[in-house]
Amino acid sequence: MTEFFTLESPNQALQTLKDQLTGPLESEAIPSAEALNRTLSTNITSPSDLPAFPRSTMDGYAVRSEDTYGATPNMPAYLSLAGEIHMGTTPSFKLEEAQAALIHTGGMLPENADAVIMIENTQTSREDEIEIFNPVSVGENILNVGEDVTKGSEVIPSGSILRPQDIGALMALGITSVHVTKCPVVGLISTGDEVVHPDSNITTGQVRDINSYSLSALVQSAGGIPKRYGIIKDDFEAVQEAAEIGSDESDILVIA
Repeated sequence: MTEFFTLESPNQALQTLKDQLTGPLESEAIPSAEALNRTLSTNITSPSDLPAFPRSTMDGYAVRSEDTYGATPNMPAYLSLAGEIHMGTTPSFKLEEAQAALIHTGGMLPENADAVIMIENTQTSREDEIEIFNPVSVGENILNVGEDVTKGSEVIPSGSILRPQDIGALMALGITSVHVTKCPVVGLISTGDEVVHPDSNITTGQVRDINSYSLSALVQSAGGIPKRYGIIKDDFEAVQEAAEIGSDESDILVIA
């Protein structure tokens, strides 16, 4: 009878489980907003550039950088105001030589502008003119088209578990639906003549069911769907019947 009680090591048991896995689960399409902690089944590529237009990263003035070269607090550069760029709109004008435009964080740069100077480094000298005290270089304080993500590039690879920041990236790109691996259904059967439901008043020799509930929580924490089949007495035919039902309805069946 000794060999009947031979146990496998945890590594051996894990390998036995892996050997029985038939392959990846099927995939399903779900709303991106509901995909947190789900596993992508396809690569996500960007359908567009992000940002889609050159935009300011701070409040200030959109300028042609060459018009600011040499500016100092003692020798400021003077630029005339061409207008203000309102959020969510396309500028209706372009910058000419020695012109600037008031712009807000996230605003679209007007044509010919290649930098933004912080408002703190400027001063209004007249209603339609500002003084600039520091020069800016090309690309300073702006995001160019595709600087975050370029069209056609891989954003999130298949097999990734989606994080909160991934959901945000999907929404920024207008990807409102994704294909993810279906959550595995894990059947749980608790066995034992001495095992009773947790809300039972136990008598001597009885124990409350712990396994099916702790394993259920473990399955949920790992992204699976637990399916409890209740407590089965120590009867071979009863266990076999429950196991057959569980095998048909679950991807994995655990008998404890």
